[in-house]
Amino acid sequence: MEHENLIKARKEKGLTQKEMAEMLAMEQTTYSKKERGITKIRENEWERFARILDKSIDDLKNRNKIIQKNEQLDHSSYLNIIEIIIKYNQKLEEENSFLRRQLGR
Repeated sequence: MEHENLIKARKEKGLTQKEMAEMLAMEQTTYSKKERGITKIRENEWERFARILDKSIDDLKNRNKIIQKNEQLDHSSYLNIIEIIIKYNQKLEEENSFLRRQLGR
């Protein structure tokens, strides 16, 4: 979810991955891996992304938007939350597999 918001914000700003990478002083391939969720984005990088894209870190990470205060949740809202949790779990499993391969296990 975070990475989808990052891509959307970059495109809304009218920036290419190459332009974004140049502003961040990194290779385009490095930025691309971060944007696709292949490489972990560190907190200080989120800060830099937010600054360039004129967004808050919360907006980029989609924090506090799943459940708004005083919002009543219906059945479909719960299903959406569960779907997000499942996707997040899958991403974590993929990252764990990648790290295990890197460690030769």
